[in-house]
Amino acid sequence: MLPAVFGVGTVEYLVAGVLQDISHDTGVSDATVGLLITAYAVTVMIGGPLLTVLTTRVPRTPLIVALMTTFVLGNIGTALTPNFATLVVFRIITALPHATFFALCLVLATSLVEPQYQGRVIARVALGLNLATVLGVPLGTLVSNGLGWRWSFALVAIFQTIVTIALVLATRRAPSHPTGSIAAEIKVFTKAPVLWALALTALSQAALFVLFTYIAPFLTDTAGFSSGTVTILLFVFGAGSVLGNQLGGHFADKSIDRTLYVAITALVVTLALLAVFGGQRWFVAPWLFVLGATGFAIIPPLASKLISAASAAPHLAATVNIAGFQLANAAGAWIGSLALSLGAEVSILPLVGAVLGAAAMALLVASRAGSRSAAVPSRPREQP
Repeated sequence: MLPAVFGVGTVEYLVAGVLQDISHDTGVSDATVGLLITAYAVTVMIGGPLLTVLTTRVPRTPLIVALMTTFVLGNIGTALTPNFATLVVFRIITALPHATFFALCLVLATSLVEPQYQGRVIARVALGLNLATVLGVPLGTLVSNGLGWRWSFALVAIFQTIVTIALVLATRRAPSHPTGSIAAEIKVFTKAPVLWALALTALSQAALFVLFTYIAPFLTDTAGFSSGTVTILLFVFGAGSVLGNQLGGHFADKSIDRTLYVAITALVVTLALLAVFGGQRWFVAPWLFVLGATGFAIIPPLASKLISAASAAPHLAATVNIAGFQLANAAGAWIGSLALSLGAEVSILPLVGAVLGAAAMALLVASRAGSRSAAVPSRPREQP
């Protein structure tokens, strides 16, 4: 499953690496090409949950084939598109199966192991997204430099076709999770633990992405690095995200809430220290590794918490959670943009992220207090 998630994640982030090539080829501005990223994220946020609801009764193997056929066709269309307008259409087609497929992989992976290994297997699946950032996008950019940006998407389509065949063969005998009606799937979102988990996802991820969205200007304007060094520093961040993701999965299997307490606290401290020492290159360069580790250590326990809370509808819950990550990324970017538009310097963004992280910690404490009070039965009134 990791290679399949790697392919999907690479295509999500690849536009950023080949943005200028697409701009020159299609004759539109860089800012306009950036709308492809927005279109992809919006499709994942809105289309993902809707597609999951509509396919809730479809057997797993045909669903995998249908989702990945859509994904492959979207990438082929992207590679062959004659103009920017059709490119937008094919990016939307490519994005449509993203959340449903990733959720399917998460639920399938957790169904193949004992509950005590759930966090680690979630981390292993999510590792595909880490590797997409660290390896997939740079490799896609390298292909674009040598053969043209269209070949980057064409090669992903070929790769994903091979991976899908292997995935179907490997999982066709795996146990299926029983599904209920659409109403029963949606009803799971009336449960307080599910709503707490979704809100926690949104706040904690916004804390990271309020800075990461503007990491390049932060590194150049605040820390004083050259633009050529930014790529190397992003590799440092990516390496930290890989380690943090695996550690988060390992410790989530021991205690989900304890892991969340530690990970969110570590993220808040990391951002706060970055706000203090962000102008010091000797500090920022290695600290980006820590930022990547603390930011991504949160993902496995969050996903595990939500899947456990929404056991009656894990596919839809996981899909909404993935859409929630996209929403959090967009919200973090918007909050950062708002701060900058009000006249703040980019150096303030780590502090803004730390405040959002502290709010996530307060939410976690409140959710734990709420669950404990709900678990205590009310004492019967004494009769006179």
